[in-house]
Amino acid sequence: FIIRAVNIYPGQIDYILSNTKGVGSEYQIHLTRKEDGKDYMTVKVERWEGGDPAGDISLASTIEEEIKKQILVSGKVEIVNYGSLPRSERKSKRVFDHREE
Repeated sequence: FIIRAVNIYPGQIDYILSNTKGVGSEYQIHLTRKEDGKDYMTVKVERWEGGDPAGDISLASTIEEEIKKQILVSGKVEIVNYGSLPRSERKSKRVFDHREE
């Protein structure tokens, strides 16, 4: 997908998350366009099973910094409860583009 003239591959986000302690393997990328005409990316990622929600803000900030550093695009990260994102026996859908809705 392309956001703010940068071509991003879900595997790049996957790489960052897989190298971050405290998160699970399930995540989703949501793309939106605000009324200002700018595109925004939100990454929802599960906290690892048994993880403490008290560290969510710090964990989200760490991931946001890594995304900015490695992919050169700012994004918001939301840490969600383990098991709250849908699972599939097949390949999981990772990118949800809401920009044309």
